Amino acid sequence: DGILYTEDYYMREAFTDAEEISLKSDVYCSDLPTKEKYISELESAGFSDIEFVDKTTDWTVFVNERLQAFIAGKERFVRVHGEPTFDKLLHFYSAVAKLFNGGHLGGVRLIAKKK
Repeated sequence: DGILYTEDYYMREAFTDAEEISLKSDVYCSDLPTKEKYISELESAGFSDIEFVDKTTDWTVFVNERLQAFIAGKERFVRVHGEPTFDKLLHFYSAVAKLFNGGHLGGVRLIAKKK
């Protein structure tokens, strides 16, 4: 017996070619399931009482606020960690925000039971 709790990305709608490239090269997740496939895969693995809680709206707000706060704190971040690290994180945070703003990438909280 056990309970699964996870938060993850999922595909709300088909990604554009540019989004697929960004997911693979910027976010390192090239194979995201749809809601239906996620639930089906969990059921196939013996899970039940699956709660699929869409967190897309909350996460979209979060990733955009994170990006703006990161940019605003550039001076201190660069002083502590250096410009190359700032540039890499800026690229990642920007890519994630762009993906969520596109409306095809979703965020989910999953809770399921297994006996």
